[in-house]
Amino acid sequence: MTAFDGFSTENLVPLPAEFFTAVLPCISSAAELKVTLHLFWAVSRQRGRAKRVDWETLLADESLIQGLRAISALRPAAELLEEGLARAVERRTILHVVSAEAGRAVNWYLVNTAANRAWAERHNGARLEPAPDQAPPAPGIFALYEQNIGLLTPMLVEELREADRKYPAAWLEDAVRAAVEANIRNWRYIRRILERWEADGKESAPHRSEQSFDLSKYTSGKYAAFFGRTDTND
Repeated sequence: MTAFDGFSTENLVPLPAEFFTAVLPCISSAAELKVTLHLFWAVSRQRGRAKRVDWETLLADESLIQGLRAISALRPAAELLEEGLARAVERRTILHVVSAEAGRAVNWYLVNTAANRAWAERHNGARLEPAPDQAPPAPGIFALYEQNIGLLTPMLVEELREADRKYPAAWLEDAVRAAVEANIRNWRYIRRILERWEADGKESAPHRSEQSFDLSKYTSGKYAAFFGRTDTND
C-alpha cells in the first residue's frame, strides 16, 4: 500500500452535516459510500443550480472506477457502480432522473436537495425515481452472495453468473435466505435448493435441511445399544 502524502487546505469539497449524522452511520456498502462521496465531489466542480452527473460520465471517470475495482477484483466495475447508485437512490441521498434528450434516455444523478428536487419535478420529460411506494432494487447475484454467504472466489463467479441466467431473482434470494436460516452458508447448499425447486416446483418443494438428522436410525436397530435402548426385534 502506497502511503498518502497528506491533504491540502485548497479545493475542499463541501459536505452537509446531515451526511455525517444521518447518512454515514447507516451505510454498510463500500460501493454506496464511494459512489456517494464521488458524486459530491463531481457536483462541487460544477456551476449552476441543478448540479448533476449522468451515468456515462460516472462510468468514464477513471478515479471512480479505480476505487470501485478496489472493492472486488471479480465483479465488473459497472456492476459495482450500478449497485452503489441503486443503494444511494434507495436511501434518497441521491436523486435519479431519467430524461429524454436528443432521442435517447439520459440517466441523471443529483444530490437530494430542495433545489434539485424542484428541478427534477419540473424538468420536461423526466421522472424522479424511485417513487416512495416502489420496492427497493434487488441486489445483483454477486452482492447477494457477498452480503449473506461470504467472499467470492474465482471458481464461484461463473457458477453464480449461470445461476443468475437460469433462475428467477426471487428464487435466488429465497434460496440464500434459506441457507442463512439453516446456518449452512455455502454455494453447494444453495445450488441444491435451487435444483430441487427446478425439479419439483418451488411451492411443492418447501425448504428442508440437506443435512437432516434421523434420530430413529440410532435409537432402534443395531445402534440402539449405544443409546441405552435395546430393540428385541433385531
